Amino acid sequence: MPELFDAGDDLKLLEEQLPDDLNPTLREIAMAVYLELIGDEELVTTIGKPRLAELAVAITDRVANDVGGATFYMPKGIGRKLSARDQLIGSRYNGRNKRELAREFSVSDMRIDQIYKKWRAAEVAKRQLKLYLD
Repeated sequence: MPELFDAGDDLKLLEEQLPDDLNPTLREIAMAVYLELIGDEELVTTIGKPRLAELAVAITDRVANDVGGATFYMPKGIGRKLSARDQLIGSRYNGRNKRELAREFSVSDMRIDQIYKKWRAAEVAKRQLKLYLD
């Protein structure tokens, strides 16, 4: 995916379609969507960057209409970013087997702590989401 500082000319296509007085958060969402879309070479070749800019604006409008006006928390998706190995380590960690897991997976004790912290955050986020939806 192109980074914001690398996409100067590409962002001009998007900026041309955004109102000058657009809320900064919506502008940021539109840019993030657009940068993700233009990171896919097949989409760029098939559809073209101008149409992808239009889609980014349309997606941003849809998000604004669907969830705008409400205060909400947008999770970062930590859980889906954990590898299968890290999921296994997190689920097997019991507070007393750090060294055993470190040896088994050829990582340091400190790395086990980091993996567990990330895994635990993902588990808490899953439960909080369920509580929110119930």
